[in-house]
Amino acid sequence: MNYYGQPGSQLPPPQMYYPPENYVPYEEKRRIRHSYNVIGLTLLILYILTDILCTIAYRILYSTPGMSVTFDESGIRVISFWHLFIGTSFPALSAVIVFVGYCIFARYDPRELFRTENIKAGEMLRYIMIILFFQKVSYLCYDFIDMALAGIGLEITEFDYTIEHTLQTYGMNVFCSVILAPIGEELIYRGVVLRCSSKISQRFGIFFSAFIFGIMHGNPYQFLLGFLNGIILAMLTIRTGSLIPPMICHAANNFVASIPSIIGYYDNTAAYIVNLILLAVCFVSGMIVFAHAVITGKLKLPKYTAAHKARTIPILITSWSTIIIMIFYIIDIIGSVDIIETPPQEAAIAAIKIFLQ
Repeated sequence: MNYYGQPGSQLPPPQMYYPPENYVPYEEKRRIRHSYNVIGLTLLILYILTDILCTIAYRILYSTPGMSVTFDESGIRVISFWHLFIGTSFPALSAVIVFVGYCIFARYDPRELFRTENIKAGEMLRYIMIILFFQKVSYLCYDFIDMALAGIGLEITEFDYTIEHTLQTYGMNVFCSVILAPIGEELIYRGVVLRCSSKISQRFGIFFSAFIFGIMHGNPYQFLLGFLNGIILAMLTIRTGSLIPPMICHAANNFVASIPSIIGYYDNTAAYIVNLILLAVCFVSGMIVFAHAVITGKLKLPKYTAAHKARTIPILITSWSTIIIMIFYIIDIIGSVDIIETPPQEAAIAAIKIFLQ
């Protein structure tokens, strides 16, 4: 069995090793803390490497004549092709580099994570529809997040930009969202975080990797979507013992999210209509599939015993590297929110009016 509890290697599911009592011997506690530290160090290295590579690339870009930051007539920052290329492809490149380094350090053969014998088309379709359902649920929650923040005089400013209106820029945006991001993120958050944490408890690994996947996006919007979809992607990974299914589902999620943007390049009105159609179709069909999967037990979570509880959060909070990277992620989320100039009461009323429109 591999680390996800599926046939593959000689390792059985981790919970089979646990005695019924809650006591955790010191040596075992030390090994578990080491697993959490590996997760934290991997994410810290990824965080720092991505920041360094992007900073160097942006400095080179902005020192090039004609490549400075531009704004449209409304004062909104315009993202150029090369700015978008750096901001999307370099994080994916960093993820691949860190994943390779992790495999070398852990002396792990990653080919086990790309097996195909447990992949079934019908199951893949079911998970894709559930992920799209959560995508639309998250979108519907965005307005409530805006209203809640506006009520206390805050707003999310991370998305105060527009993409340069050229075909190559839109194409690069879709390519990075649909191809590069799913590969890089699945290698790290299911290939490392879930793999290491599921050795301790599969159910805890599902929710812990989903939480990390959510907060690493650095803003409240994508935290919600990342957390919900992270749960489904982790369950699919454990069920199949492979990273191929979550990569496909992740790509499908990002592609559907990109469709309005693709159409918007040619016609904004059509993009708005298509977005509403996708919202209705994905929400209704996905809700039906999700409800059926829950009722029939196809989304049943692994067991979580008292022995698992003693080996998860109580030891996790003693992992210095994991705590540090979580603090960094939370700081990024806080930094994505800014104070709005209008009074909180007026901002809340304005947000409600926008929602009712």
